[in-house]
Formats: sequence, C-alpha cells, structure tokens
Amino acid sequence: MHLVVTAHTSDGHLSYQRTSPEAALEKADELAADGHERVVITDITGRDYEPGEFDSLFVHPGG
Repeated sequence: MHLVVTAHTSDGHLSYQRTSPEAALEKADELAADGHERVVITDITGRDYEPGEFDSLFVHPGG
C-alpha cells in the first residue's frame, strides 16, 4: 500500500510516504500533535482523508 501523509505549514507542505495504514496514521497523529494544520493521508487513488476518518475506515474499521 502506498500512502502519503501531508501537513500544511507556514513554510509550505511537508509530505511523508508510508506503506501501511498504521504507519501513515501514526505519522499523521505526530504531525497534528506538532501543531501542523490540515494533516491529510492520501491513498493511491489520490483521495485525501483526515486522520480520524482514515482511522475509522482503515485502521480500526467498525470500532
């Protein structure tokens, strides 16, 4: 699985590639905790997910 985690900062965008849903969510949570705005996880189709939505769909579905 190819996922890109992106955060918008005052200096531009920060993007990180991850290969598992768990790793992508962990990085997204880390970026949000650091105070970055609009943290999203993008899947291979180009769809963006907010971390909470991504968690409920791919990491802890039905939870």
